[in-house]
Amino acid sequence: YGQTISCCSGWRNVNGICQVCRKSCMNGKCVGPDKCLCSRGYKGPLCDEVNECGLPERPCSQRCMNTHGSYRCYCEPGYMLSADGYTCEAACSSLRCQLGCQMERGGAVYCLCPPGLHLAADNKTCEECQRDADVCPLQQTCRNTFGSFVCVCRDGFVMGTIKGSVQC
Repeated sequence: YGQTISCCSGWRNVNGICQVCRKSCMNGKCVGPDKCLCSRGYKGPLCDEVNECGLPERPCSQRCMNTHGSYRCYCEPGYMLSADGYTCEAACSSLRCQLGCQMERGGAVYCLCPPGLHLAADNKTCEECQRDADVCPLQQTCRNTFGSFVCVCRDGFVMGTIKGSVQC
């Protein structure tokens, strides 16, 4: 009798007993009534959920977002997540452009071609033939060659000489 029990800061004295964590803190320490301080890499009320993003050997090369039971990797602007789902690579390198690449402020990337060349249908290589312009005479179509182009007859037409000129 006459004895008082003082508890640590944040703890309550209930019937002469300082409350503790009712359930054990799995990967951390009890710092208050039912309050755990988790060790690095763990989270949750009992420190039993793994925070993969907080582990010393980080799973992602740039940004990591912990999800329930797992995690997702993200990349900084100008980078894209590679097929492995962990590694970020420069966005331009992932496009495999023939002659160069440019990134816009919003993060969109696209291949570039020097003056006189146009981006081919694959959006990666450069060619002399334009998609929307007719560089060849009527009934002929442009076919890209290495360093140049040729005009060939469209399907169903045959090359021939008419009035001294080669036509289809």
